[in-house]
Amino acid sequence: MSKKYQCIQSENCKQAVIFARVSSKEQEPGASLDAQHDIMAEYCQKRGLAVLKNYRVIESSTVGKRTKFNEMLEFVKKQKQKTAIVVHCIDRFQRRFNECVAVEGLLKEDKIELHFYKEGLILNQNSSSADIMRWDMGILSAKMYIASMRDNVNRSMNYNWSLGKWQGRAPIGYLNTRDETNKATVIADPERAPIVKKLFEEYATGCHSLRSIWKLAQEMNLDSFRSKTKKSISRVAVYNMLTNPFYYGEMVVKGQVIPHIYEPLIDKSLFDKVQDLLSGKKIHCKEQVYGGLPFAFRGLIKCAHCGCTLSEETHKKTNGKTYTYLRCGRLKGPCDQELVSESVILNQLDEEVFSKIRINSDIVELLKKNIQQRLIDEEKVNAVMKRQITNEIEKLNVRERRVKDVFFDGGIDRSEWEEEKVNIEAKRKELQKTIEKYADITQEIKDTVNDVLDIAASASMIMKTSDPLQKRELLGLLLSDCYLDGQKLIYKIQKPFDKLLVGSKFEGIVDFHKENIAAFSSLANDIHVYHENMKRLAVGC
Repeated sequence: MSKKYQCIQSENCKQAVIFARVSSKEQEPGASLDAQHDIMAEYCQKRGLAVLKNYRVIESSTVGKRTKFNEMLEFVKKQKQKTAIVVHCIDRFQRRFNECVAVEGLLKEDKIELHFYKEGLILNQNSSSADIMRWDMGILSAKMYIASMRDNVNRSMNYNWSLGKWQGRAPIGYLNTRDETNKATVIADPERAPIVKKLFEEYATGCHSLRSIWKLAQEMNLDSFRSKTKKSISRVAVYNMLTNPFYYGEMVVKGQVIPHIYEPLIDKSLFDKVQDLLSGKKIHCKEQVYGGLPFAFRGLIKCAHCGCTLSEETHKKTNGKTYTYLRCGRLKGPCDQELVSESVILNQLDEEVFSKIRINSDIVELLKKNIQQRLIDEEKVNAVMKRQITNEIEKLNVRERRVKDVFFDGGIDRSEWEEEKVNIEAKRKELQKTIEKYADITQEIKDTVNDVLDIAASASMIMKTSDPLQKRELLGLLLSDCYLDGQKLIYKIQKPFDKLLVGSKFEGIVDFHKENIAAFSSLANDIHVYHENMKRLAVGC
């Protein structure tokens, strides 16, 4: 059936691009790319429009940067002759007003025409206000359709939550699947569910830190989600798992805890015990033991050959003395790593680390004084810069309000207002990004600087005189990524302690805080835990 068009095509418009779009591959057949293209190709042939390029686009019109859409606009901009953009209907072209500024600019420059087949509407430089209004109403109708779909989705999700049904990716230890009626459901993962339960039970003993339970999860090959790469689980993921009520039968939805209908992996009493340990309401056992005895390197070192965590064990010699050795657990099969005496590793660390950070009390106090003064100076500079940038942002806000008033008063047209608004927003984002560089230097960071120096000064003495558990607390704070290769320990020193391995040459140490503010900030909580554990071990509770 032929269409009637309210606007007559300009005589000099002899070429076109076809723009066919769907949001995803799961679109209804009537809106498929092939169907759109065939209809518009026939349309162009009847109107004598030479098709320069076909765009078959799978992208959302409301989410993301609309890469293909912008690519199409750039293409027609470069054409020497006016080009018609032929689209099946308005909502295939756009579902929001964001693109109107660029498109209206091309219409006013007489670079393009818009041909909307379904609506029987053609827009060009000379289009009437009534036709422009039809375009705007078409966009508004598309926006209302999207909003209605969003409301339906939210309504469906709220209904499912009220029935105790989970929406989204299942937590670690569960699987998303479909039941016998082909409806989405969640079941316990036969492979990972037993591991999750075991980790809860292990942590509830009180003989694990978050770090050691994380390492145990990695040893048990617990991955965050099923994938081809089997990505190793992160410490944050382990913490989130231990604090997720889903495992005992409840789920968190919009800040509220409600029952769900799926199989629990643990009971609530076990979950509550874990929460008490995580929050500090209950104290971990004095000796986080391995094999019933405390060891300095328990859980800290992995085998460089197979990746298994090394265990420690004691051997009693004929002379009556007891010696401690590190052994590969060989959980992954045969391994060439030999038995190594703990004293060999301690001697290596003393030579490479602890002998190089021996700082007497006078130098420590001098360093503290100098660094604290530099932090104060840095804080003042940051405050001045942040104040200046804040003033610039406020000026932009004032300018935006003024330009808006001019627009509503009729002093500028819509395209000029939109262009100025985009420029202002770009400048504002740039300033906000700049202000982030001038981080706040909190009292916590200042205290952490002093703690780092105190710990460094006492490290050598702790390693020579303290019991194995106190040594382990210090080693866990200072070292990371520890691997044993033969008789040699491979390791990294945590920031910012690595900046103190300079013997007696302290030039530049007073400046190391400038590039390590983030390191101090992230270390604050670890140092707090270190002090608490050292106090508890010192009094034997």
